Amino acid sequence: MRPVQIDVFSPLPEGWGICMSCEMLMAQAEMDKPPHERGLDEFPAEWQEDFRRLSVLILDLAARYGNRILIRIWDPRSLQGMFKTIRYGVRRYPTFIVEGRKKIAGWDIAAIEQVLLATGII
Repeated sequence: MRPVQIDVFSPLPEGWGICMSCEMLMAQAEMDKPPHERGLDEFPAEWQEDFRRLSVLILDLAARYGNRILIRIWDPRSLQGMFKTIRYGVRRYPTFIVEGRKKIAGWDIAAIEQVLLATGII
């Protein structure tokens, strides 16, 4: 059985790295620290909490459903993330798109579970 695809849209901390070309240019110009030296603590407390909350939610889904789901995370500030955000009409973060059809905006874990139940993987 093919895994159920879940696309997650949320701005991500840039401390996890940016595109390789930009990283290389910034390193050569000595403009910034390498990605592994930048941390989540550079961001406002509410952003840090949202990122931690999203991480826990995604890791929980991955642990419970394993190979039955495929989770892809999109930063709407990236080019590909921006196109997908426009395509799916994402206006709030986080937003979860299940199988390219069902959109759940916000932190409603029960709604995510219900959509996964409707796909038949539970």
